[in-house]
Amino acid sequence: MATLRKRKGKWTVSIRKKSIRPVYQTFDLKSDARSFISKIESDIQQRKYKDISEAANTTFKVALHRYVREKIENKKDKQRERSKLNVILRHHIVKHNLAELKTSDFAKYRDDRVKDGVTNSTINRELSAMRVAIQTSIDEWDCWIPENPVKSLVKLPENPARERRLLTGEYDKLMGACQRSSKFSSPSIFWCPAINFAIETAMRLSEQLNLLWQNVDLTKRTAFLPAEITKGNRSRTVPLSDKAIKVLYEIPRHINGKVFPMSLNYHNKGWRALIDRAGIVGLRWHDLRREATSRFFEDGLSVTEVQSVTGHRTLQMLSTYIAHEAENLVVKLKKMDY
Repeated sequence: MATLRKRKGKWTVSIRKKSIRPVYQTFDLKSDARSFISKIESDIQQRKYKDISEAANTTFKVALHRYVREKIENKKDKQRERSKLNVILRHHIVKHNLAELKTSDFAKYRDDRVKDGVTNSTINRELSAMRVAIQTSIDEWDCWIPENPVKSLVKLPENPARERRLLTGEYDKLMGACQRSSKFSSPSIFWCPAINFAIETAMRLSEQLNLLWQNVDLTKRTAFLPAEITKGNRSRTVPLSDKAIKVLYEIPRHINGKVFPMSLNYHNKGWRALIDRAGIVGLRWHDLRREATSRFFEDGLSVTEVQSVTGHRTLQMLSTYIAHEAENLVVKLKKMDY
């Protein structure tokens, strides 16, 4: 049963029915109030009505905090995901309740982040995280709204895929820089071996820092990566080259059982200091994975063989790590010339 009353110059609608929660809404115009009543009653009759009261009483901030507690804490990369959501939580967009969020609010969020100098890919990841959090609220927490307001049209064009590899002379600069640092700090003795191991195995940083001696078989020349430390949650066994084996024989064994006993924070700070000391600009640790993958192809390994080493699921994912030097291709073309 619907009730329409005028209070303080506005029209208040109250709809009560046994099968649903009470519905309340306020309008400036009586005609709008009547239209609302007709639509809700029609939806109820046709069993199309969805209750938005929970979404109207839940702020985006509350939904994000719940998402962090229930969905992020069990993830392997929870620190990175939590940091991303903490950035979002500092923006005024979280003050809105879920029912009143509009696509334009997320477009404004995007524009604000652009003004802050944030890259397009980072902004898109933040928008995707917000979309997932809202969809989780709709699907699992009874915060129903007609549609998810974070639409694909809000996203920005992605930055071109990185193609950075080691330039001529950079490897020697890295080796020189980490050899100088090893004289002053005992953990620094692992820097040169860690760099060489990354180039030889194409392991991700998280995989390399979590590799345990118990999963290394020097006789079979393999390193086993359990599913819980890989990005794709799929275990794999990485073959070890002569140089990778040499690295493992030369480094000391740490009491914690890790092959490279560095924390992620220590590694990131140390890497920045290392490339500064080496006088290298624009090189990221992940570029060593691209270097390794490209070398595998240049050494004649097939696509499937490289995939088994690197853990990439598709050729499309793998192609972003491949960068062939034009000079090397010229040599190959000459060999094919009859």
